[in-house]
Formats: sequence, C-alpha cells, structure tokens
Amino acid sequence: MSSRTLTNVVNDQTVALNALIYGYAGHSLVTPHAALQQIWWTDERINEKVTTDFITSRLRPSEREWLDRPVGFGDLTDDTYIDWILERARRLFLVLAEVGAAEKIFKVVENSWDDDDLPLQMEDIEKLSLSSKRNDQVNAKFYHTQFAFLLRELREGVHIDYAPNEVLPLEYVMGLPPAVTLQHWSRVHLPKKQREVYVRRKFSLGNTESPTAFESDFIMDVESSRMIEHEHIAPVWASYTAKGTGYTLTNFVGQHTLKTFIDHRNPQQYQRLPKEERRYLLLGWLHCLADAIATLHQSGFCHSSIRPSNILIDENNNIAFSDIGSLETFQRDKKPDPMEAYTYGAPEAHISTQSFDPEAPAPSPNIGTTRKPSTASKSSSGSSNSSASQRQKLTKTPTNDFSGFNFGFKKNKPAPQPRSRTNETEKADVFSLGCIFLDILTFMVKRKAHDFTKHRSSKQKINTGGKNSRTDSSFHANLDKVDTWMKVVEDIAFEHDEDAFRAVPHIMNLIRGMLSRAPNIRPSARDVRDRLLEILLTETAIPSVHCGAHKHDIGIATSSNSGSDRASTMSSVRSSSISTVSSDADTIRHSTTSTMRVSSILNSYADRSSSLSDISEFDDGASMRTIGRPVPPPISTSHGSSKTSPPPPPTPPMSPRSSKSPASPRSMRSSSPSSANRTYKITPWNKPFLLLP
Repeated sequence: MSSRTLTNVVNDQTVALNALIYGYAGHSLVTPHAALQQIWWTDERINEKVTTDFITSRLRPSEREWLDRPVGFGDLTDDTYIDWILERARRLFLVLAEVGAAEKIFKVVENSWDDDDLPLQMEDIEKLSLSSKRNDQVNAKFYHTQFAFLLRELREGVHIDYAPNEVLPLEYVMGLPPAVTLQHWSRVHLPKKQREVYVRRKFSLGNTESPTAFESDFIMDVESSRMIEHEHIAPVWASYTAKGTGYTLTNFVGQHTLKTFIDHRNPQQYQRLPKEERRYLLLGWLHCLADAIATLHQSGFCHSSIRPSNILIDENNNIAFSDIGSLETFQRDKKPDPMEAYTYGAPEAHISTQSFDPEAPAPSPNIGTTRKPSTASKSSSGSSNSSASQRQKLTKTPTNDFSGFNFGFKKNKPAPQPRSRTNETEKADVFSLGCIFLDILTFMVKRKAHDFTKHRSSKQKINTGGKNSRTDSSFHANLDKVDTWMKVVEDIAFEHDEDAFRAVPHIMNLIRGMLSRAPNIRPSARDVRDRLLEILLTETAIPSVHCGAHKHDIGIATSSNSGSDRASTMSSVRSSSISTVSSDADTIRHSTTSTMRVSSILNSYADRSSSLSDISEFDDGASMRTIGRPVPPPISTSHGSSKTSPPPPPTPPMSPRSSKSPASPRSMRSSSPSSANRTYKITPWNKPFLLLP
C-alpha cells in the first residue's frame, strides 16, 4: 500500500472506527497508542470548571453586581447569589452558560432551584424565559444540553431513577468470568474508578400489557434485600431504573458458581492454594454458608432456592449466595433449571416424585397476599421515583386463604395454577443446605460429582410426560443411597492423616440430621452453624474460622468482645480435649455449648414490625434516595439452660401506616419544579416472604 493510499485511509473517520474497535484513538490502523477516555462531568470536574472567575466571565458588568447581594428570600438564609451558585447550582449555571443565557441564573436562584432539580422539564424551562420572545429552539437546546452535564453518580445504598436522555455513569469492563452461566451479568465500573468492579444485573419492569407491571415489586424487593447484610450474601450495592428496566449493582464479583467450580475439578484459583489451606477453605465454606442461612432465618426470611447454581465464588475463593431466593425479582434474570430445583428440594416440597416433569417449565411461586403496583405518578422525563410509600415488608401471620388474589392477569384470562409455598420453610432450607454440604465434601475427598449423581440415581425411572423418562437423581427420593455415599466419603477421610479429614465423620453425622425425611427432626440453621464451629475448633487445627464471631446474631449481646470470647472459649475446649480423655472432652464441649447458646432465636416474629415502622416514607418527587437498614429491636436472652424455650405465639403485626405516624417533614425551600400539583397514594405492602411451619 502506497503512502498516498495510507494517507487517504487514515482520516478522522478511520480514527474514530479504530477507537470503537480497539478502545484507543490512534493514528494507525494497526498500532493504537492513545487511549480514548470518556469525558465525565463528575462533581470534581464541575467544581474545577465553575469557579468565581468563570461565573463573572459569563455575566455583564451590571449583572456581576448582583452576585454579592442577598438572595430574594433573604429572611430564610444569609446566602448571596454567588454563594447559592457555588454551593447548589454549579451545573445549572453551566447549562445556562452553554445556551447563552447565563443571566437567567438569578431567576433560577429566586425560584430556589438547584442541581438536585435537574433534569428540568419543558414547562419549567419555559418559566425561565430564556429569550425575549418564546423560542422553542432555545428551550429545546436547554433541555438536551442539561443531560450532557447532568451526571448523577451511583453510590452505596442509593437508588436512582434515570431520565430517558440522562447519562448513565458506568463503563463496561472487558472481561468475562469462566462460568458461562454468569457471563450475561455484565461487569461495570464507575467513572475514573476502573479498579472498583461491580456486577450489574438487569430486570424487566413490565410486559406488553403493562410497561410498569413489576416496577413496584422491583423497588420493594431491593429494599427488602438491604435488610440483610452478610458477607456471604451478595449485597445490592446500588440500584437504578432507566427506560423501563431495573438494574442492580453488587460488589461481589463471582467468577464461578459452586456447580461450575465443582465441575471444573481443578479451578486455577483453588489450585494456587497449598493443599492444607484448600481443605480448611472448604470446611470454612460450610460454616459460612450456615451462618448466612441462620442470619436469614433470624431476620424472617427463607431462602427457598438453595442450590449450587445460586452460590457464587469470586477470584479470591470467597463464597456467597447470589441473592435471597424468596425475593422473586432476583429470579427473573436467571434461567431456572427445574431438574436442579427438584434434585436439591426437600421431601415435603415434592410429595409425589412420579408427577415430576423435569422438562416442564418452573412454576411461578405463590404469593400469600395481594401485591398491587404502585400508583405513584412518574414524569415523562423519569425524574421521579416510584417508591413513595412506607411499606410493611414482611408479615408473620400464616394464612391458607388463597382467594381473591390478583396476579396481574386480565380477568378474561384463566387464572394460573401457581405452586404453593407452604413447604418452603426454614427446615426445607436446612435440607437443601445439607445437600450442598455433601457436594462440597465430595469435592474435598476428590470424588467426581458425576459419580455421586450416578450413585444416588434410582433405577426406577420417573414419567416425564409419556415421551421421555429419566432416572431420579434427587436427594430426597434416594436417601438410602445418599447414606451409603456418605459412608464412602467417610472411608476415604479415614485413609488420610491430615487433621482436616478428622472433621469429616462428625460433619457427616450432622448432615444425616439435616437430611432427615421428617422436617421436625432436622436441626435449625443456627444449631448447624454452632455445631460446625465446635467441630472445626475441636477436631481440626484450622487457624481461624471466618464468621466465627457470629456477629449477625439477633438477640445476642452486640459487644465487640462477645464473638472473640466465644472463639477463645471454643479454642480452650480444643486445647483441653487434646490432653484429656474423650469423655472429659465431651463434658467440656457440652458445657460450653450449653452456656453460650441463647434460649431463643426470636421471642416473637411480631418484633420485626417495630423495626419496619422506622422505615421512612419516601417522597415520590425525588428520583434519588438512600435506603437505610432498619435496626432490629433488642431481644432478651437467657443463658441458664441448654434447651431452647419455645417462643410465645406470634401477634399480628401492625401496619406501619398508622394514623398516629408523623408525616414526612417538608423542606423549608420551595418545592422542586413540576411537583406542586402531584398527589401521592400510599400502598402498604403485605407480601409474606415465608409461611411458618
């Protein structure tokens, strides 16, 4: 290719194409050398741009004199016009200066508008009278220009409703996880923060019949998920809605699911660890997962979807549940595997194995009460959010009345037959968790997951609709074969001298209780967690147990020494058991456990209603809010007996919407644009996340 031909090819268009393909804006088609960076109007850049000198340079001399005068409503504030601009309206001034109407900033201040009111709607822009005569082109220019400078950055605990033309402050990370099932969850980072990577999940907020059918569900499920903070439950770091779609960001970046991790057999991140640390890691996973489920149960939630595909592992071998399975919003972006749900389900959830069809789609979960979509208004620009009410997020009163439900279908359509959730209880979670434990221990002794599946599969085939048939490999239908496999794992553990394998037989005895066919015989998640901690500290030389402090417990003293005291106590039990006979060790272990165990997990489920009453009523006119975490009320405990006293009967929870509840405080300044005529309708939320066994 001649130099003339190359010169003709390398032009502005090819440079832009080069930047689009490679991510760099180089002047060579094959050797890009200059990074193309997105221009973000962040708060830092706005502060550097809009200074006193910049403001005065955009105003006439006669207009500059007004800058040092008190604002028009000086009785409420001592600020001058320049103070108001620098503290509250830098972006507004920048937009006005861009359209050539910087002098209108005084009218903006007199209306007590600030950057939080962006984006302005057309009727508000017309009030500014940007030109002497009505000029729709100038107004339209202001409307479109404001989005170039409006950058509402996502922060932890914040939900933002972005306008259709608003800039989303996110950049994609060019990298995919090894697990194919996780690759549809994109990786993003915030502007100028390339090292802080987040996983973004996408949820549709409506359907063809109603574009906002699931919007209120999305908001409420996000708020409910924030009530649980645990290191081993992937958190909702931030959330936002844009163009009819809801998004959540989490800072737990999973590289594998537990299923792909086990199927891989030799994950690179796992192989980098020394052999002894690998075994301690797997044993620690058991305790951490049990602690997460115990926290869920103490907070009034059931997971109801414990299976390997819903457990994530990041590049540092940290493990966490991807979400809370009982929150329906977080199941919409997944491809459910009915066979996996059946395999890891509890016996009471599948009464008849012959009627199971693994090829059939997963049935929709049943809802205990009516969930009505929010009737809050939403502006055309999308600057208002849809969570305007104070809601009751959880109810503890079980009910069997399923009449009069509204599932969002038209009346002329036949009502669907949803799957009942009466069997999705805490005990069902314990059963599924025991299945997960067996998978992890099978991986620990280097046995193939396929061999375990083949071993427990029954020879009798189940009917799959008359066309096909498959062997039943579920845990609940083959408990006898599961028990023989547990003996195989125990025999392998006895062949090893490492102390980590000494804990396997004790854990197997615990799993046998978790896999009991009768739900009432299974231990609680809290008992499972406490027993695991005892086994790890007395049977192994594990240097530390993550989550060993059990700081998430409700009803236990929250002093900083409580967790360390328990760990030190258990450590002393471990050292004592080494130098004494087994009977003495059992006595010490039993005494320690009896002393430290609280008499009741929760005195009453109704206690949570008091914590829910503290949830503030959100103003529908605001499109950004911070979602706080309610603080649970103190619960009295008793340490005098090893037996757990039964909690008193639950009392019906009171709705947080009460006639005696104080109204939301109003702001002293003028209302935001186009919000004076809005009306709000509060819709309480009575959706139960679980039914008591």
